[in-house]
Amino acid sequence: MKKIVYSALLAVITLSAVYAAPKKGSRIELKVWESSGTESAFIQAAIKEFRAVNPNVRIIYEPVESTEARNKIELDGPAGVGADVFVAPHDHIGALVAGQHILPVEDAEEYISQFYKLAQTAAKYKDVVYGYPLGAETYALFYNKDLLTKPFKTWEEIIEFSKTWNKPVEGKYAIVWPVNDPYYSFMFTENSESPLFGVSGNDSKMHNLNAPQTLKGLRFFQSLRYKILNIPAADASRDFCNASFEEGKAPMIITGSWTINQFKKLNMNFGISTLPAFPGESTPSYSFSGVRLAFVSSYSDHPAEAMEFAKFLTSKKMLEKRFAMTDQIPPRNDIEISDPVIAGISQQLKYSKPMPTISQLGTYWQVMGPAISGIWEGDNVSKTMDIVAKQMDAVK
Repeated sequence: MKKIVYSALLAVITLSAVYAAPKKGSRIELKVWESSGTESAFIQAAIKEFRAVNPNVRIIYEPVESTEARNKIELDGPAGVGADVFVAPHDHIGALVAGQHILPVEDAEEYISQFYKLAQTAAKYKDVVYGYPLGAETYALFYNKDLLTKPFKTWEEIIEFSKTWNKPVEGKYAIVWPVNDPYYSFMFTENSESPLFGVSGNDSKMHNLNAPQTLKGLRFFQSLRYKILNIPAADASRDFCNASFEEGKAPMIITGSWTINQFKKLNMNFGISTLPAFPGESTPSYSFSGVRLAFVSSYSDHPAEAMEFAKFLTSKKMLEKRFAMTDQIPPRNDIEISDPVIAGISQQLKYSKPMPTISQLGTYWQVMGPAISGIWEGDNVSKTMDIVAKQMDAVK
């Protein structure tokens, strides 16, 4: 593996388009990073199928969590020991491009047109396609069918239900979610009048974090502490929320598609519905959505083969297999999902927005975490968000 100078990337892509196949019998070795969960079984099965038609390509799989791949390629790529193909969340794309760690997709327009609009947006950075979409995910309302006959569609219904269900001494709460996580608080702050980072999600000057509608959503969020989930923000960890749902203490949880397999293994009788609508609203709240993308490293000695493998991973056949093995929704236009549980996630994806890919998103995570924790504990919403706005404005 060696560094490909970024200024020469277009030349690399052009050359790979007319790539001369290696002589018969010669071998090429690729390294692939993918997560160690259910994704591990999928990637190994995909490698086996790819090699069946590409016997000259040897592929080594190394388990690297998708959330850690970006940091790892930044170190291992220049050192010559990084992956040729690796999987990472789409919101890492900006940093990967800025660091010159990934190559753009060949035949991008034709390739990316096969995928959901959501995935098309997530795979691009400054109108250039860099990612190969593997799966779409978001959070939604999970409910225990043994405790609820149907899901509630509004927060008002949940507030009313909590009056009879909640028993804090027994640790029973109508609904749980990680209240101090800005990934989830997005459902209270996002709105059509003042969307985060503007309509396209790429305008750093339009963060809208202290806009009137944002403040309105956060005041409602704050009111829920004493109405339905009266615990400190620090106590509402993911482990606490999952355990409450699994033990039947909470009949509802707001979580993501990544927990489906976990609940299935426990033989839970659960369903998934869209997020509750706000008072006076008839449509579900917005959620953040993410797309898992495969990337081809700019340090690869074999970019043509790496790109071929990345496209193979995201083919209709392979993404159908990935869905069967991981429950991750394949974001291809030609794949339909009939699973009634997964259908709830698919429905919420229609009301979701891809996490922005601009670098200021990193600052957003840093400043919003403490802010929403403080708001949950009673801090003044307007003053808190004015401070957050100044912190965001200071970022270039």
